[in-house]
Amino acid sequence: MTVWHKNLEARFSTLPTHQQIIMVANELNRANHHQNNPAEYKASLERALELMDFIIDDRTKWGRKYRELLRARQFIAMQYLNVETFKETSLLQRTLIQLDPVASSMLIV
Repeated sequence: MTVWHKNLEARFSTLPTHQQIIMVANELNRANHHQNNPAEYKASLERALELMDFIIDDRTKWGRKYRELLRARQFIAMQYLNVETFKETSLLQRTLIQLDPVASSMLIV
């Protein structure tokens, strides 16, 4: 996989949890918008996976929500491996955002 966020990894753990989650949700949103372009869809999922890896490396910040983050990463990875069947990612976006109260309060219904 390509390294997309070369300069972000070192400072990612300093970002608040809501910002971390929103960054992943943005990449999933991009994937949604690129369902007609397999290369862009896959690149968006790659970026989301990379950001999820940064979050998962920051385990202590997430506490009990760590398992849900691992499940979300697994779902994204399954989509990445099975890119021929484009899937809507909006439900996963909403679920991820709801893991953080601040991010959830920013959610537009």
